[in-house]
Amino acid sequence: MDPETLLLTASLLLILIFSGIMKEMGMLARAVAALQGIFRDPRVTVAIIPAIMGILPTMGGAMLSAPLVSEASEELKLSPERRTFLNYCFRHIWEFMLPTYAAVLLTATLGGTPVAKICLMTLPLTIASIGAGIFLGFTGATPPVRHSVPSTRRQTLGNAGSFLGNLLPFFLVLLLALGFKVHLAYSLATVGTVLYLRLPPPLVWRLVKENFSWEIVFLIWGIMIFKEILLAGGAMNSMAKELSQMGMPSIVLMMSLPFILGMITGYANALIGLGFPILLPFFQVHTLSFHYVMLAYVSGFAAVFLSPMHVCLVMTQESFRADMKKVYRLLIPPVAIFFLTGVAVALASFWFSLAGLEAVSW
Repeated sequence: MDPETLLLTASLLLILIFSGIMKEMGMLARAVAALQGIFRDPRVTVAIIPAIMGILPTMGGAMLSAPLVSEASEELKLSPERRTFLNYCFRHIWEFMLPTYAAVLLTATLGGTPVAKICLMTLPLTIASIGAGIFLGFTGATPPVRHSVPSTRRQTLGNAGSFLGNLLPFFLVLLLALGFKVHLAYSLATVGTVLYLRLPPPLVWRLVKENFSWEIVFLIWGIMIFKEILLAGGAMNSMAKELSQMGMPSIVLMMSLPFILGMITGYANALIGLGFPILLPFFQVHTLSFHYVMLAYVSGFAAVFLSPMHVCLVMTQESFRADMKKVYRLLIPPVAIFFLTGVAVALASFWFSLAGLEAVSW
């Protein structure tokens, strides 16, 4: 019944309902159509479509963009494995950064860290993922020469306005949450109410019922109760002491435990919820705790992206009928770049802290 736990639970439920309403109103579909009117290069459209779908978190959300990616990539003559890789890669470039994802909120709540700091810490990971996806995903993919009449400036501006206008509710949520430090639950409720008023009450009630998830409620409560049990029983301190006595270096534990959990579950929420309560003593004992948080975070997410238990990966592979071995050959290099970027950020933060530059260590 802790207020922060209740707000976290409300935030996640509101995100599901919020995304359901935006889909029902056709806002995402219109945003994608406007984007296709702006960019004539199919490579841009193929990358941006799953990235747009990835803005709002939904289980197996890569399947929402798969048909559109398939259609947009016809001109490029891409293999099923390349299409699987591009759809999967760009669908997940936001998962470890945007506060609409449960993993970001859980990390902030469990670690007692502001959401804005988590977003700032993981911004280089998103940039690295986008760069790796573009460089490794489109190598050799040259679109055919087009002879269509280019869009006029007025048409381009109109499409840009349509794109921004249809995603305006989401941008407002981010502005309130990050720019004005309004709790995500309140910002979602405020912007969502405006959307609700545009729909008939029976439709709103149907969308609420369809998108409400008791699994989310019990997942959050279970994680927070698990954390409090470990705290009250002293289990985390005991575990930290025993692992230290075993001679296992802290940095090895920071990276190995999240990686194992991420690979086994393929689910970022489970990775953070199960692993971070155990690692909290190490985050808090060491002065340079943020660096350990970063190492644990990036190790766990690297495993989640490679896990055969990841729903989006399996569903996308099945959708495009791709060879999983070939998909992994494409997937491992960008995940390695993602991981090394996180390590570099942790090392840079460590160095800045040693130099006394705490303001830039994050």
